[in-house]
Amino acid sequence: MENPDPREPEVKGLLAAILVAGPVLVGLVYSLLGSFSVVGPGATGFSLRHIQVVLADSTTWWGTLWTVWIALASTTLATVFAMGTAVALRGERGVDRFARLAAVMPLAVPHVVAGLGALLVLSQSGLLARLAFAANLQTSPSDMPVLTQDRYGIGLILALTWKELPFLALIAFSVIARRGPALEETARSLGAGALRTFRAATLPVLWRGLLPSSIAVFTFVAGNYEVAALLAPSSPLALPLLTMERYTDSALGVRGEAFVLVLLAMLVSLCGVAAHEWTANKVETGE
Repeated sequence: MENPDPREPEVKGLLAAILVAGPVLVGLVYSLLGSFSVVGPGATGFSLRHIQVVLADSTTWWGTLWTVWIALASTTLATVFAMGTAVALRGERGVDRFARLAAVMPLAVPHVVAGLGALLVLSQSGLLARLAFAANLQTSPSDMPVLTQDRYGIGLILALTWKELPFLALIAFSVIARRGPALEETARSLGAGALRTFRAATLPVLWRGLLPSSIAVFTFVAGNYEVAALLAPSSPLALPLLTMERYTDSALGVRGEAFVLVLLAMLVSLCGVAAHEWTANKVETGE
């Protein structure tokens, strides 16, 4: 009987990584070539023109900063609410189990439906405005504060928080069920009170367990097009909307700028991953 090759698991792991990363790498290479005007609509041969135009345009940087703000705010809110939900519904009573099920049900709702729902509820002619008018809280529905297509993205943040909360809550339920009880019991046996137990045992477990998922949510939200198309303002223009605007421009010479914006969006995502690795390393080393 032949001895198994000790390198076989490494080879299989490498093949799996290539299979997963392959489409991303192909898109990255194509976007890179498109940025240099080598391929894609309106390609004219190697040139730095697209890169120079995008980097010199203030619209690019305002859109990027605004997109990062929306992603950070919605991810932070969704993470905090997910942690609170997991702690509040950690019991084994029937009502707790039903509440956990209800908390993750919006997972099945498409993002475009969530965005449309937010538009119907939060706009100045939406459900909240009409209810406030019916209750004599305002003289007309138009008195409703601007919560959609607003400069600060309040409606967009609320919609994305609501949509991403079930995913993070599902992860939090799993983390606290698998890792929380033993550590909490240990903390209580050492004389820690309820607040001390939460700070020393429950919170670190939830934070470490949710960190990778929160980074994934940040990355997804930063690149989300559907909800931004419904709720984001026209100025500053969110990075996904700006990319689509450039790629669908009737002037073929402008479309190459979309590839530069794609690379910029990927850089934002990589910064999120780098932040995760740095934070995870700090947590593991206890710094």
